[in-house]
Amino acid sequence: MRYSYTAAVAFLATAGIAAAQPKPGPAATRLLAGVTVKSPSGYGNLTLFPLVGRVSTHSGYTLLDEAIRSGQVRVQEKDGGQVNTVRVKNAGKTYVFGIAGEIVSGARQDRMLENDVLLPPGSGWLDVPVFCTEHGRWSGTSENFGTKGHVVSGRVRERAARTQSQEAVWEEVEAAHQGLGVTAASRAFARVYEDKGAQDQARPYIDELDRLPDFCPGALGVVVAVGNRILCVDAFGSAALFRKMWPKLLRSYVIDATQSRPSGKIGQERVRQFIKSAARAQVADQPTVGAGRLQRLLAGNALGSALVFKNAVVHLDLFPGSNFDSGDGPSPRLDFRRQQALH
Repeated sequence: MRYSYTAAVAFLATAGIAAAQPKPGPAATRLLAGVTVKSPSGYGNLTLFPLVGRVSTHSGYTLLDEAIRSGQVRVQEKDGGQVNTVRVKNAGKTYVFGIAGEIVSGARQDRMLENDVLLPPGSGWLDVPVFCTEHGRWSGTSENFGTKGHVVSGRVRERAARTQSQEAVWEEVEAAHQGLGVTAASRAFARVYEDKGAQDQARPYIDELDRLPDFCPGALGVVVAVGNRILCVDAFGSAALFRKMWPKLLRSYVIDATQSRPSGKIGQERVRQFIKSAARAQVADQPTVGAGRLQRLLAGNALGSALVFKNAVVHLDLFPGSNFDSGDGPSPRLDFRRQQALH
């Protein structure tokens, strides 16, 4: 005779025996397996597919740019200046979330966060890994960083995630300048946002798409496509956190859409299959700066990472494999291969 799991639990309870609960999978793949791809919104060559699912984390995080402006968080050069490390301190009483690719500006060179980070209240000084997004300058009147609320484009984030190479990041920053015709003497990525020509190109996209969270109020994130190719996925454990992040994320996607103009469109079913495959990704868990842990994902068609706190995803990003269309996967990063070898 077969018994359901529920019936077995009831029997064991009457006998005073605790039933073992099914072992959950990694938080990152649970989130992907639980989302539904909704009908897209788009403008020109940019198409956005909202992802709707169950909220798994609270939304009361302070955003990094808000915390820097208010003085809650300070960001400084480390030991007079190290290209790929900065010091960060959260003196406030709330957790502060910064997304991979978020730019801190000033000091000796603009930098971007290498990974998502969740700064705990009263953190003390933490060494945070970064990439430089301003090739050439190495001088400044202050050791402190400010913020303009910018996130680098999806292409820059993808190259950083895939290669962990400072040179590759600089190459993508330069490609954005050239693709948008930005002629500023400074090669900082922030100049792409400040260029009038780039702003004029971006405006109709933003006017059309900035209300996406209103049209799909339960959205936890989006799958982003430029032309007929998926650019990236950004998903959060909270619809409210996604809404707070949306303005800066949308501006970053628009840079990708206006930097190059591939033709074609991608269908909703293909996006569903992409997410379904990614939900079966291998996951390597590793410590990170601040609160929580990072989960690195590697699937046959994608790679990415998730910041996980209290067994719930704060934010997850995902990028297609270099041979996504042919079904071949990306080469695993060295740190991922090392993590897998330990299991």
